[in-house]
Amino acid sequence: MAKLCSSKKYIFQEALDHCRWKTVLRNEVLSHPDLQEKKLHQFIDNSFDEILLVVYAICDKVYGIGMLSVYDITSAICRYNKININNVYIVGGGPKRAIQLLSITPKVHKIQHITLKYVEITEIIKACNDKSYEIPLHVKQSMNGDDFESYICNWQKDK
Repeated sequence: MAKLCSSKKYIFQEALDHCRWKTVLRNEVLSHPDLQEKKLHQFIDNSFDEILLVVYAICDKVYGIGMLSVYDITSAICRYNKININNVYIVGGGPKRAIQLLSITPKVHKIQHITLKYVEITEIIKACNDKSYEIPLHVKQSMNGDDFESYICNWQKDK
């Protein structure tokens, strides 16, 4: 399985952490030839949408692997290749609860046959400002939807 160069954590650790079907994820998805570390650079010129479609095609027929795993794997590949994610995708309970707490209504993004809910980074910044919630500077400066998604997912746990 692919590992981060500067860390002992796996590139896909977040996907494993969120998935109940860890063995299935490891054996039937993360062992796929296109998801091996030596092949991850093939995505360097792709967009989030394009990578999501590839990952979805790999995961689609695997029982127990859902959209949260697809998103986590896609975002890991984007992070690995330094591809910015422009929106904050609302996949999973944490981000869904966070945007409810912030009173933000999600929009819909259709990527071929896949429908994802999302909010814009600027909407989160504005809602946090309006409600006097501080966003860490490194998250704000990143302007990366995945950084914001991780932040609001953890932020909402204390609210």
